[in-house]
Amino acid sequence: MNPIHEYCNIPWKESFTGPSGRVLVRLDKIKESWLDVYNYEGSKLWARYLFAVFNIALPQGWIENLERLHQNRRTRWKTEILVSPSGEKEYRLYTMEKSKSICSSTICVSDKQIHTFSIRLKDTAPLLKLLFEDYPPVFLPRYRKNSPNTPAFYYLHDQTMKFLKHPEAIMDQRERTKSIVAAQDIFESGTFEAGEKSGIMETIEAIKCMEVLQA
Repeated sequence: MNPIHEYCNIPWKESFTGPSGRVLVRLDKIKESWLDVYNYEGSKLWARYLFAVFNIALPQGWIENLERLHQNRRTRWKTEILVSPSGEKEYRLYTMEKSKSICSSTICVSDKQIHTFSIRLKDTAPLLKLLFEDYPPVFLPRYRKNSPNTPAFYYLHDQTMKFLKHPEAIMDQRERTKSIVAAQDIFESGTFEAGEKSGIMETIEAIKCMEVLQA
């Protein structure tokens, strides 16, 4: 019998007249470990709200757990940001698999909004570190006087959506990542060894400090 794929169902609204949508989040540890974020309906989620969504959907201590998984990897790794002529950003993580360099995970952002993505858990910390640097979350709203208010996220802990198979958008995104061919010389520069920190903790602390200083 195939497993039921259960997603946290998070309706969100930015303001009474602002954009709104519904984002589904799933942390999968059955076989390969994946983190899925699915823009199910309405507007795509603003990138700056991703941290708030994870605080709702993921277990307490999720940042530390993701960093631990990242540091337990056994091969070299490298991150890269590609920007298209239209301004779309793609955050990639490359690693080694069976002595071959591959693109392991990707996250795309356009118009400051997150596209549906499915990434390996061990790749999450380094990719979020880059994302938070470009689209800083509001960690301390009382210090962010000149920024838009954080959205109102409405969420019930027993509110989930269940699928008999992975949503097509999730599978399409995984297949697209697998189709990316890494350059042969991808690891000649900017490479990190297994066990090195992602820097996500330091990035979060720096953003919090900036919020206080800019108050």
